[in-house]
Amino acid sequence: MNLFALLDSMDYQILGETKDKEIKSLAYHSKDAREGSVFFALEGRDTDGKLYMPQAFEEGCDTFIVGMERCLPDEARCMLENGKAQKRPVTFIKVKDVRTAMAQMAARFYGHPSKDLLTIGITGTKGKTSTAYMIWRILEECGVKAGIIGTIFTGYEGNLRESSNTTPQSVEMQKTLRMMADAGCKAAVMEVSSQGLMQRRTDFMDFDIGVFTNLSPDHIGYGEHQNYEEYRYWKSMLFKQCKTAVMNIDDSQCNFMADASDAEKIFFYGKDEKADFAIDEISLRSEKGSLGVQYLLKAPEFIPEASRVIIDMPGEFNAYNSAAALAISQIIGISWQRAVETVRNIKIPGRAETVPVSEDFTVMVDYAHNGKALASLLYSLRQYQPERLIVVFGCGGNRAEARRIEMGKAASQFADVIIVTSDNPRNEDPIKIIEDIIENVSSSKEVIVIPDRKEAIREAIKTGRRGDIIVVAGKGHETYQIIGDEIKHFDDREEILSLGRKRE
Repeated sequence: MNLFALLDSMDYQILGETKDKEIKSLAYHSKDAREGSVFFALEGRDTDGKLYMPQAFEEGCDTFIVGMERCLPDEARCMLENGKAQKRPVTFIKVKDVRTAMAQMAARFYGHPSKDLLTIGITGTKGKTSTAYMIWRILEECGVKAGIIGTIFTGYEGNLRESSNTTPQSVEMQKTLRMMADAGCKAAVMEVSSQGLMQRRTDFMDFDIGVFTNLSPDHIGYGEHQNYEEYRYWKSMLFKQCKTAVMNIDDSQCNFMADASDAEKIFFYGKDEKADFAIDEISLRSEKGSLGVQYLLKAPEFIPEASRVIIDMPGEFNAYNSAAALAISQIIGISWQRAVETVRNIKIPGRAETVPVSEDFTVMVDYAHNGKALASLLYSLRQYQPERLIVVFGCGGNRAEARRIEMGKAASQFADVIIVTSDNPRNEDPIKIIEDIIENVSSSKEVIVIPDRKEAIREAIKTGRRGDIIVVAGKGHETYQIIGDEIKHFDDREEILSLGRKRE
């Protein structure tokens, strides 16, 4: 695609050679730049993409997108001179916002793939991953080939990879959607984070349906959002981009999201009787080391009578997640019976995922890695009235210390036995992280400190008794442990299963 076609209707200034060029690829990492690339000099939290322009130039790139108000470094003048000497015309294009320009150019470069797919976006503080996964599985099981972009996986059935970001940068996003459409996918389901919205990663996308799960303070601090109001504002921006919205009517911020929405139609789900998809008679299920939930769903516009929904995953929050997924299934015309059957049998990697090691007690892994998520999970599990609620967790290094305080308090409030261990300490001293956590645990609680995560899991399984619930929290679906600068393979589920076999 030629450069001027990519820039059409955009506000920009050109420095250097203005000759039109054929663009073969888009890059924002210098290692991905090559001859025929456009390089976007993104300004990040800890670095500036302009510093990497010389490296991109050395890789063969000669077209650079930079901010309108920012001065070019001295290296840029050298690149212009070297370009002349090498007869490689170098072009600097100044734009108002590099991220917005990248999103627009990526959408054009890949042919606006969201227009070729039924595109469903899910946002909220909690429940994005579970809801997205449920929707994806319903589509697949009901004969609609679909892709998924989220915290766990990116891709489509037969071509899935572990995700590195919940909501990828716009270049990866558009490239992935194009790959899905070209592979015959009819739909794409994606988690939409507040950071993704704020950093314009989903700009110039067409969402057919947007989902709001819930909102509570999160991702506030250095490098994220300045305050709750900013966090809430960016979450609401998804509903400026979607044709239809599906919202949790029971959440305190539902009215804010609905008022901010430009959607043509809004459907509500929740326990409120005014909901289009009304949840009623929630009850918990527990048998042979497995936990679940069941409820009635009333949706007169879509199903003739209230229908019983059973899920083999614990907690009232999963009633909400599944209700949102089932609502979407009916809005797009999928068989109700097949959708309900699919939801019952879903297991979501690392999200309240039961690992079968004993019929006497329940063991599960979950991604809860902050205070809000851990408190919500443990509170939900407490409703099953376990003999003991045992939690194994740590906190990631090089993250806000407030997270350690909040997780310690959450465990202290709801758990009976607290085993504190390591969780991706990165470049921090794991013992210091553990000390920060236990400072915020009540002295009346049984606290066990085992820095080695494998040994901590071993201790929890070894001491499990009839009626206990054991939760290994923090890593969920992750299959690695980051210690210093080294990334080692480590999967909580594998460790639990191996210990379960030894226990037998």
